[in-house]
Amino acid sequence: MDDAARRGELSLAAVQRWMQAATTHPAGLGPGLALADARHGLDLAAVVDTPAGVDARRRLAIYADGYWIRLISCLETEFPALRRMLGPQLFGFFARSYLNRHPSRSPSLHTLGARFPAFLLHSQRRAANGARRPPTQTFALDLARLERAIAESGRAGGREGQAPAAVPADDLWDLVLLAGDAHVLSLPDTTRLLALRHAADGFRPWLRGQESHEPAEDRRDYVAIRRQQFRVSMERLADWQFFALRHAARRAATLSDCARAAARRTRRPEGEIRAELALWLPTAQLAGLVVLTPN
Repeated sequence: MDDAARRGELSLAAVQRWMQAATTHPAGLGPGLALADARHGLDLAAVVDTPAGVDARRRLAIYADGYWIRLISCLETEFPALRRMLGPQLFGFFARSYLNRHPSRSPSLHTLGARFPAFLLHSQRRAANGARRPPTQTFALDLARLERAIAESGRAGGREGQAPAAVPADDLWDLVLLAGDAHVLSLPDTTRLLALRHAADGFRPWLRGQESHEPAEDRRDYVAIRRQQFRVSMERLADWQFFALRHAARRAATLSDCARAAARRTRRPEGEIRAELALWLPTAQLAGLVVLTPN
């Protein structure tokens, strides 16, 4: 049977499956065509009809190249600050390497960059003799984590349609006086917590679309990415705030439990942290950072 006759017998679904295998292979069009042939028993001539003098492979390459350009463009859109910092060429190298390792598997492109920060971290060798990574490297890695957290916060299901449940003044005193068990603390899907290796303020120019040539301040800092009325922002946290919220991020917990977890990490008195949480959390709830539910 000649190629024209075979093409006439192919169903649309068969052509789609063949084309997907051929054009989306991480290693490129050549290995993709070999995979499509092995998987579906069809070669290029049997599927792609071309006029005389037109190269069928070059014709199909337009779709294969467009597929990868689109995926890399999605990563550039999600990590614009990192792209500016690394430059288009180096960012493109890491993006292509990432997509080779983690090809798109979801109908939604929102999940495409989920593992990009971790991929960047694992792609960098540790310094010899246990030395710390250079600050320029750790700053870029933290910037990638921040941009992914911002994207996740912006896309998550939020509480914009719900009235904020402010804690009444009487309940606030109960939180202080009754050992912190009057309410349960949880985090909305729009809140993300990050421990950074550099001062949070050093990232703000990059996140605002600017650039900064100031050396990154090398210090531990804690931030929350939060969303309120569809506006995503970054808020610095004290260490006790961060560890208390991180405990509640794993599962809803009482204020006593959160204070106890923060006290272990900060080596501060539990009662002191409990009192500070009781005073701060109602404001944090109004800012969309946490959710307080009567216990």
